[in-house]
Amino acid sequence: MKKIKLFAVFSAMTLALILAGCQQPSSGSDNTGGTSQISAPAGFVYVKGGTVTGNTPYNDVYDYNGVFITDRTVTLSDFYMSKYEVTQDEYSAVMTEQKVTVSGTEYTLNANPSYCTEANKSKYGVNFGSEQGKRPVEGVTWYDAVYYCNARSKKERLTSAYNITVNKVSTNNQITAADVTLVDGADGYRLPTEAEWEYAARGGNPKAGAWNYMFSGADTASGENYRSDKNAGLDAVGWYCYNNDTGKTGSSKVTTSETGKGTHQVGQKAPNALGIYDMSGNVCEWCWDWHSTTVTTGNETDPVGASSGSRRVARGGSWNFNADAAASCYRQNSQDPGTGYFVLGIRVVRSAN
Repeated sequence: MKKIKLFAVFSAMTLALILAGCQQPSSGSDNTGGTSQISAPAGFVYVKGGTVTGNTPYNDVYDYNGVFITDRTVTLSDFYMSKYEVTQDEYSAVMTEQKVTVSGTEYTLNANPSYCTEANKSKYGVNFGSEQGKRPVEGVTWYDAVYYCNARSKKERLTSAYNITVNKVSTNNQITAADVTLVDGADGYRLPTEAEWEYAARGGNPKAGAWNYMFSGADTASGENYRSDKNAGLDAVGWYCYNNDTGKTGSSKVTTSETGKGTHQVGQKAPNALGIYDMSGNVCEWCWDWHSTTVTTGNETDPVGASSGSRRVARGGSWNFNADAAASCYRQNSQDPGTGYFVLGIRVVRSAN
């Protein structure tokens, strides 16, 4: 009798284990976006796409309204986004000895055009708690950024996301003009579209409270609003001009003329709801889109912005900008794609479909 009972118990346990093993893993949240248990490449976060019915957050000019505005419905596909801004070490590892030929002349591209380097430590010295190579790369032109994406894809045997014909290289060996088009269906690295960038910065889930936070991962401080120059709400998640030297908002504003100020090592502040760091502050981030002062309405799927323009989108605020520029919906920043800036870096994505 004991043997029969033991056998029955053992059989029941075995059946339970088999049934548990047959269950399918979760494929993520519903189509409102958010995180998932789907595995992502090392250093990346899986961002589940979804459909966003726009709702203009502020009754204000376009600067603070973002891309998910009233009368616009945007559907985004799943993608992977890097947890951190591309560091100087990561950029150099890919760009060292990269060569291009323009009109018969061969150029070796600049492997680290950053201003915040050891060579410039008298002006942009390493801040407290930072390692030089783990500071975000900056000073890259938009054309440098897309070239980096392709070079990294090639190095990792992925399909390049861009067709690039380099037309001009500066005396500093940076790409300042090129013809660039997207490659459909590529699995390689690329810059996020402006819609992907804002979707991830706001946490990837329009139904969650974090979607309406002022910053990526933190809300505004009491008594402050989206136009405030100083905002202690940003201290938890980002570096900006009023907390650059201590990490806490103070009364004095950091300027580029001060010794020892600049970028901080990536990932030192808290992440947002998706586990992504530094989307508000540290350095602005290049996006794919041409900048436009207006956002189109209607229904769109995976929008890539205007077909032409003179300036490319840059989002996220920086270490020497005011707090309002770090707001997740702030979109006034745009730059000449052929010029590098000491406040502007890179974050990369990959399509997940």
